[in-house]
Amino acid sequence: MHNPIRAALAAAALCVPALAAAGGYPQADKPIRFIVGFPAGSTIDNVSRVVVDDIRARTGAQIVVENKPGALGVLGVDAVARAAPDGYTMMPSSSATSSSGPYLSKAFQRYDAIKDFTQVGRVVRFDVVIVTRASGSYGDARQLVAAARQKPQSVTSGYGSGTGQVVAAAFSRAAGAEVLGVPYKGQPAAVTDLLGGRIDFVAADLGAVLPQIRAQNLNAVALVSSKRSTILPAVPTAGELGMGSLDLTGWIGVAGPAGLAPEAAKWWADQLSATMRDAAVQERLRAMGMEPDLAVGEPLQQFVRSQYEAWGEQIRQAGIQPE
Repeated sequence: MHNPIRAALAAAALCVPALAAAGGYPQADKPIRFIVGFPAGSTIDNVSRVVVDDIRARTGAQIVVENKPGALGVLGVDAVARAAPDGYTMMPSSSATSSSGPYLSKAFQRYDAIKDFTQVGRVVRFDVVIVTRASGSYGDARQLVAAARQKPQSVTSGYGSGTGQVVAAAFSRAAGAEVLGVPYKGQPAAVTDLLGGRIDFVAADLGAVLPQIRAQNLNAVALVSSKRSTILPAVPTAGELGMGSLDLTGWIGVAGPAGLAPEAAKWWADQLSATMRDAAVQERLRAMGMEPDLAVGEPLQQFVRSQYEAWGEQIRQAGIQPE
């Protein structure tokens, strides 16, 4: 005999995004903690939420984003490094935590940036831009550099990430200027003080300052890259300004603890691949100043190792010591 209730339930089940079978990954009744070691509204947080929202909507997986800002991302990294490698504690990996952070914070040095984490995918790359206040004294990079050269440590630079700290130091060194660096808990706080006139410039992820640049509250005066940005094509590179061949770009991906369960690593790699094929996701990321750039598997592992070495060399040249 036909059972209309059973038929209705079966039909409804087909409309629910499918999760792994019982006992597989992820389990429907077990949330995944996605721990972001930076403030809400930061570049890494914004990119993470675009990616996680898409995966959550498409698969029905319970993924909860938790912000644990502070210490250049160490608080978030620590929570993941100590977690069971079952895939239920994950994090965004990035140039801030996997390339520059290990050289900048003594707390990071209790981890091996390569061996203590499982990298499952890179989703974007992004430019780092030098910005000044539109209503301030420095309308372009040459004015900024001239002032810094004239009176050492009279010009202040704010940074809220490891990426920003290294780029500001590399930019200043290439310009032959001695700048006073001021640390912040995150890039939004540094930008707020820049807009308030309490510091003179910020080396920031493009996504963190693009809205203020478009609103003409900030001037983008230089890119620390080998080529101009497709998003801000009028902004000169450091090389065009006579500061050598500076080429430092940021990146964001997803990682878990060392020894991540193979089924979890595969699930995340598969989901990232699906997400980054979505044209709407790509458009959202580009609007944030990000360049979609998926990498998984061995190309990703090679990329992470090479970036770790490249940023380390820049940090050594800049004379930055871990704090």
